[in-house]
Amino acid sequence: MAPDRKDIASSYHAYFTSGHYDRRYPSPNKTTWQRICDIVSPSTHLVDFGCGSGRYLLRLQGKVAQAAGFDISPAAIALLKERAAQIGWDDLAILGPAPDALQDYIERVGEADVVLCLFGVLGHIEDAQVRHDALRQMHRALKPDTGRLLISVPNMARRFFAEQRVAGPDAGGAIHYERRMDGTHVVLPYQLFDPARLCRELAAAGFELRSLKAESVLPESWLLNNALARWVDSVLTPFCPARWGYGIIALAVPA
Repeated sequence: MAPDRKDIASSYHAYFTSGHYDRRYPSPNKTTWQRICDIVSPSTHLVDFGCGSGRYLLRLQGKVAQAAGFDISPAAIALLKERAAQIGWDDLAILGPAPDALQDYIERVGEADVVLCLFGVLGHIEDAQVRHDALRQMHRALKPDTGRLLISVPNMARRFFAEQRVAGPDAGGAIHYERRMDGTHVVLPYQLFDPARLCRELAAAGFELRSLKAESVLPESWLLNNALARWVDSVLTPFCPARWGYGIIALAVPA
């Protein structure tokens, strides 16, 4: 049985407040981090859509001119505020959990140069129309002529095979998976992608694709906890087609 919205909100709250997310993903994916660095500069205005507790965002302090993090999880926002205060990033805009907080911010300060939507944030939006609306939010947040979206999604060819079998062929990659942490059991939704689905959803939201690549070859949790895995992945990922990546990462611009 699929969890309802209240259960999903409770699951994400437990995921962040338990510390399980930060233990599982303690630092950025090195290859993804380099891709971010390649598209930002000291003059960049950046928005991290679905920033969570700041795994990528907080490391951009001093590397961009202006930044905002948006998330709908109160637990993630609370952690991000605490960590931003610890590093003295006083002018980091932290937005949410209200869905219209991002649009209000853009109306106040203007469109961004770069929007990040990383590590399956889009995939955690179960409903197709809500995903479309989220992509349209990102589109409106970007400068129309020069803005760039860097987005990554989970690859259905590499992830959650047992859950896909349970969901069945008609589910189109929509699954629910379990996390167990310190005795707590949570069920989370995930929309898995192939390159064609990602391209369709980006195009439907008004984006033009500039590049489509493998985000990594090895599982994300391996890369963050094993130096040898990081080295192997850094060698393999540039040669891996997007369709076989553990995740798929795209660079797109407003059409």
